[in-house]
Amino acid sequence: MLSCLGAIVACGGDDPPPPPPPVNNDGGGGGGGAGGEGGSGGVPIETWDLDRGKALSTVEPEFEQAQHPLDPGAALAGSRAPRATNATWMNFVLGDGDQRINAAPYDLKALGQALSVARPPVVVNSTAVTTADMSQFGLSAREAFSSHAVTSYDLLSVTVAWTAQGGTMTAPIVYGMPYVTTTYAGLRPSVRVGDGVAITEVNGESTSPTEVTGDRFEISLNNGQKWVLYAFPEITLEWDALSMAADEKYEGSLRLALVPGPNAAAELDEHAAVIPVGGDIEASVKEDTASVRFVWRTEGEGDLLTMALPHHMKHLDKLQTADISYPTVIGKMTGVSGATWELVYPLSTIGWDAPRRASDEWGDALVDALEDDRTFTPDQAVVGTDPYLGGKQIAKLARLAQIAEVVGKADLAEELRARLKSHLNPWLNGENANPLVYDTTWGGLVTTNGLADETADFGQGYYNDHHFHYGYFLYAAAVLAKYDANWRDEYGDKALWLVRDIANPSTKDTSFTPFRSMDWYRGHSWASGLFPFADGRNQESTSEAVHAWYSMQLLGDALENDDVKNIGRVLLALETASAQTYWQVTSDSTVYDVPFKDNGAVGVLWSTKADFRTWFGTNPEYVYGIQVLPITPISESLLSKTWITDTWPAMEAAMSGPDDAWNAFLIAAHATVDKEVAWAEAQEQTVLDDGLSRTALLYWIATRP
Repeated sequence: MLSCLGAIVACGGDDPPPPPPPVNNDGGGGGGGAGGEGGSGGVPIETWDLDRGKALSTVEPEFEQAQHPLDPGAALAGSRAPRATNATWMNFVLGDGDQRINAAPYDLKALGQALSVARPPVVVNSTAVTTADMSQFGLSAREAFSSHAVTSYDLLSVTVAWTAQGGTMTAPIVYGMPYVTTTYAGLRPSVRVGDGVAITEVNGESTSPTEVTGDRFEISLNNGQKWVLYAFPEITLEWDALSMAADEKYEGSLRLALVPGPNAAAELDEHAAVIPVGGDIEASVKEDTASVRFVWRTEGEGDLLTMALPHHMKHLDKLQTADISYPTVIGKMTGVSGATWELVYPLSTIGWDAPRRASDEWGDALVDALEDDRTFTPDQAVVGTDPYLGGKQIAKLARLAQIAEVVGKADLAEELRARLKSHLNPWLNGENANPLVYDTTWGGLVTTNGLADETADFGQGYYNDHHFHYGYFLYAAAVLAKYDANWRDEYGDKALWLVRDIANPSTKDTSFTPFRSMDWYRGHSWASGLFPFADGRNQESTSEAVHAWYSMQLLGDALENDDVKNIGRVLLALETASAQTYWQVTSDSTVYDVPFKDNGAVGVLWSTKADFRTWFGTNPEYVYGIQVLPITPISESLLSKTWITDTWPAMEAAMSGPDDAWNAFLIAAHATVDKEVAWAEAQEQTVLDDGLSRTALLYWIATRP
């Protein structure tokens, strides 16, 4: 939708600073900063476990309260705030509720009279990888449904129930399910084909209409696909070219699965009797390794079969694979047997600052840049009104303060932090020109302007981009909390309101939905909020998502709050791994086929599409740059050296000159593979993004290995 439209504009508008006074230069500083070994903020916690029953805070937000103009609608009528706003399945309840979601591997629609099921082919061209919006089957009943609604959801699933006179049809939609399941109580099941599709054979027989009885039916379609329909218990169905339907009311489950290859039918048969109905997330940290467990809830007997995406296969520990796979927009899905997955992720050891000193060769230039930037003051017309553009400027000021601290300019750091308070505190106090309000309808913090106008603040009032926006505020809050005990005591809980809005871990927190943005199955966040899209959810700027979790980690460290810190570390690991799998496209990646692969990057990734473009334009520098900003120490963990090496020829070709702010982000990327040339390029750069200081750019280059 309006995700990350942040205009890149020149920093400026301040009077030229006076000539810097003589300073004692210790070579540029930066040797791990105040964070100890590796800049990690102190000795790592030996072990930590995510307690999903433990709220981060019980302090209710003290902002004004307001109702949201968008009613949750009939499909969510049985729920109460806080409600999900950015989940994979939101298309079921937004707009007319008739847009598709991708539950991996199937595209599904919760229509008024059916659950639509499709496995469209993947189409690749130079600018996009797409799948057509279609329906191949509709799971329904012969009775007319009067309504349907989401009855429950968790971090790995959503359950939808359809109601008709005399009974119900319920569909537990669990991410990674190779079967689509509908359970019937008191209704006569009906399986219909979509437009342009016809049944040609059932169990190898082409006579139609006819009657079949059993618990397994092989269905051949005129598009060349073969599907299997399982019934528990057995059922009698009459079929013709357009449907299979029962004459008798049924108490049981139908399971529909596409057979994607020659050996897949045997795998599907073996696991068909065990049905996933939901799941939960467990997570733990031991030193610098995270274990993330998917614990699937099941009914029936046997070994559960689920499907793993490419990033899962890199991190699954002790997996038992099955001989079945499905192609998707984001690569091949592989069958996995077992009701518990354990994914192991290395955790970044980057803390407050780079894990090495700035180069002595460039120390003087770095300090000179800091002196030039010392008068930077955010634009009050923006900083008090725009949570994204203003948030970037607030974080820019905080980054200057942190660099000043690292290079031994304590007085300057204190001066910058004092200025920082004057811009951040009004947001946390609800005293800025566009104050945050607590939305009682959905349960979250939104801007006043965003609540009044869905297009304002990049859709922020409708829950677009919250982790991007609040990540900038959290970075600034972390810098203040680290050095100012009085500020920490007064504003620590207020900063946690922002944390809880984007990453509340617990259903015990009655103010905020759990993990608003993060899709634990996909391993990355969704930026789109309460807007329906034909292509499902989307996210553009993975680097800003990474920045949010990094800032959360730093804030937890500053507040000495292990839960906040380690949740931030785990989310950071997930987001980084998926960014490096699906957005950063290396030459040896098998996720995307050529010619799309040749772009070397994804701009916007949707549930059902990958785009080489951004929301604000198709220029290649936008696509590359939006996966790089902002430049902070965590960029070292995010920006894969292999990716930059492989993609640099395309990035270099996209550079449009020193008077284009996007150029600076490509220079920063270049520094990961050639810091000497990047340093020279930075000297020529004349225009910077409104969230990037010259000091931060040079500090980044000067601290490259």
